[in-house]
Amino acid sequence: SKQAALELLNKVWASYTDDEKFPAAGGDYDNSVDDAAGAVNIANAENLSYLFTFPASDAVKLDGAASLMHMMNGNTFTCGAFHAANAEDVSSIVEDIHAEISGKHWMCGFPDKLVIVTVGQSVFSVYGNEELVNTFRDKLLASYPTAAAVYDEAINA
Repeated sequence: SKQAALELLNKVWASYTDDEKFPAAGGDYDNSVDDAAGAVNIANAENLSYLFTFPASDAVKLDGAASLMHMMNGNTFTCGAFHAANAEDVSSIVEDIHAEISGKHWMCGFPDKLVIVTVGQSVFSVYGNEELVNTFRDKLLASYPTAAAVYDEAINA
């Protein structure tokens, strides 16, 4: 299950056509991957918070994470996929991510939209350019019949 977030994210990215893809990278500072999703070190709560606007206090609730970001600007497209160690933590993680992103003061390259989707014990947080976020959301929901969009809303900068 520790690899679930990465496997789910790779499946979605693999469903993109060449025309739909954008310059992307995955992982984090310790573990960077070009043009694919990459695993994220969940032991570094500060990096989770900085890179993905993930609530640092929730890092202890995870047993795996992965990411896919726009290579030029994270506010154009950032997707964090987080796997909850315990199913009962999924809803609190979703609410905490929503609060963290909703309360963020953006400095530049304001993202248009936020989508948070659950797939079992995995939580996907996606924000950025509306078109890129919508494409990802649609492909994620099409890839996993059990996926549920909990939030799908504009970000007010």
